[in-house]
Amino acid sequence: MFKRLYSKYKWYLLFTVPMSILLGVASMSIIAVISDAIANDPADMDYGADAFFIVILALFAIGIINELLRSKLYAGVLYDLQVLMIKRVNETPLAQLEKTGSSRIVATLTEDVGTAVRFFHILPEMFVNIAIVVCGFIYMALLSWKLLLLVVGCLFFLGVTITFLVKSTLKDRKEIRELTDTSIRYYQNLVTGAKELHLNRNRKRFFSQQLYSVVDKTQFRTRRVLNVLALMETWGQLAIFAILGTVIFIVRHYIDLNTEIIVGFVITLLFLLEPIEVIINGSDELVQAKVAFDKIDRLKLADPAVNTNVLSDSDDKQLAFFNIKQNQVITFTNVTYQYESDDANSFKLGPIDASFEPGKVYLILGGNGSGKSTMLKILCGLYLPDDGEVSYGQQRINNVENEAYRELFSVIMPDFCLFEDVIDGSGKPCDDEQVKVLLDKLALSDVVTSSQGRLNNLNLSQGQRKRLAYIQAYFEEKPVIILDEWAADQDPIFKRYFYQELVPELKANGKTVILVSHDENYFNQCDEAYQLVDGKLHKIDSLQLLQTNVQAYLKTYN
Repeated sequence: MFKRLYSKYKWYLLFTVPMSILLGVASMSIIAVISDAIANDPADMDYGADAFFIVILALFAIGIINELLRSKLYAGVLYDLQVLMIKRVNETPLAQLEKTGSSRIVATLTEDVGTAVRFFHILPEMFVNIAIVVCGFIYMALLSWKLLLLVVGCLFFLGVTITFLVKSTLKDRKEIRELTDTSIRYYQNLVTGAKELHLNRNRKRFFSQQLYSVVDKTQFRTRRVLNVLALMETWGQLAIFAILGTVIFIVRHYIDLNTEIIVGFVITLLFLLEPIEVIINGSDELVQAKVAFDKIDRLKLADPAVNTNVLSDSDDKQLAFFNIKQNQVITFTNVTYQYESDDANSFKLGPIDASFEPGKVYLILGGNGSGKSTMLKILCGLYLPDDGEVSYGQQRINNVENEAYRELFSVIMPDFCLFEDVIDGSGKPCDDEQVKVLLDKLALSDVVTSSQGRLNNLNLSQGQRKRLAYIQAYFEEKPVIILDEWAADQDPIFKRYFYQELVPELKANGKTVILVSHDENYFNQCDEAYQLVDGKLHKIDSLQLLQTNVQAYLKTYN
């Protein structure tokens, strides 16, 4: 990642390095002029006031250019790094995301990215302060109280102007803080909603565009704050040198000062810049940046082509698979899957043979650890099988077709991510009136409203959140819907409504409905049933399931 960013911005760095060195030389030149003025009588000085002020004006001009360039470099690298990380998470297979862990990914997105990018801001500053330290000398001197009053007055004026500039950034700083909170929320959804984003490219594009918009706004306000800070720093430097000039060229004509006093003031004011402290802190930040880049690389996320543009239609893979007619039979043939582990006896799913036809409702039974979630993830393309094949109609699904295959599914699992926006099958926000119809239907209109397709309240009970997730799945218009324990958190009224109204409606619309449920009172709503036991799938005879005591029947598999 560092090499990629360095390759893009190396010319900025190469330009800021000589600029920084030039700033250090300019500062040294000022010291040389001052030393000459101190060491010689006015008639014998090699440099006069005109040379001094020309140098400090040059220093001011070079400093402004250098700082604005550093600000642009920092904001640009930060933006690119954030967008690249968003793309990498979006393109990383779900199995790798789960193996990495959401906490590591979120920590990297929120902490390491900001730390790593500081490298491109600190390095030019390091050269400036190194040049000043090399060219400077340390002196101690006695101070004159009369001259001190003058300096205090000047510093007070400087303090007032700096305070004004600081206050001018408060609005932007507050907005950045709010945008940071928004970014963290989106980052959490980026990771926890990986299944939904992988299954719906329109959702992925819509979500990514919103997140990129937040990043872009943050970049704009960050650059404005940094520009003001650059002005403050350069103005402070100019003011200190102006005080030096006043002490050396003006005050000495009105106050009786000896060379020793002048030297003391000059050296003291020069060291207000604290270049040594900056170098020490900068070195520490460079080390932290390197560690952060190493952490980013160790995540082993997908590495898409270098392109920080927002997802566009040109990013879609034009696969022939999209032309296949929807609502076809999904077939498992000798499908197996085993999680990576050093244990040779680790859990293995399969081999599984099964088929799922459109217009039918399928029930999947099984206890904890039986392999239900793993099978469902293979079914909807989130995992690829280790062996065997998954087919859609006559089309075998492999790594090439898998991304398009995932677009056939709407999935609500127990660990589902609920997004704020309700989008339709084309990836656009749904009409509020259409959303309201379903909100009324699912008894949510009293607690949730929709504005331009955005839900205003997600802080609901788990049962209500699942109903909102169902609304989103409904408008996605996918031919296959998987509902894993959807009714588990519903009250008896909505549980009955789900099995007797919603499920038959989905079936009547020709959808393939996959239910994971333990509500034996409603098993008669299913056309076929399967049970998973220790990774093995057994088909249950539907007629026997209806006519036999369910609990007694299922015990035969245990």
